[in-house]
Amino acid sequence: MRPREVRRDPGLQPERTLLSWQRALILLAVVGLVYLRGPLDPASGVVPEVAPALRAAVMAFTLLLGTGLGLHLWLRWRRTEYGLREPGTGRAPLSVARPWAMVLLSAGVLVLTLVVVATVLLP
Repeated sequence: MRPREVRRDPGLQPERTLLSWQRALILLAVVGLVYLRGPLDPASGVVPEVAPALRAAVMAFTLLLGTGLGLHLWLRWRRTEYGLREPGTGRAPLSVARPWAMVLLSAGVLVLTLVVVATVLLP
């Protein structure tokens, strides 16, 4: 006799997970745009002016990171039949994104944080 296969009902979990990833990627792009803009009051010496090339590089980094992760999420979402079934097993996926996506997002945010702190502390 074969034991009954327990089916996991994902409910709305895949949609909520996808929406949270989308919010994180949108915020990453917004932070990159704000950094590209520069200080709110250029005349004040509180925040040092950053070279435009560095600003453009940070913006390009955030856009590439966001685009790459967004593409991964979209392809994975479509591959898992909108978060319902893992192609190999037929079961519900444990998460919408692969674990490396979270590591990459965390590393990207860490790099962005280090660049922002370095530009403020080092004139």
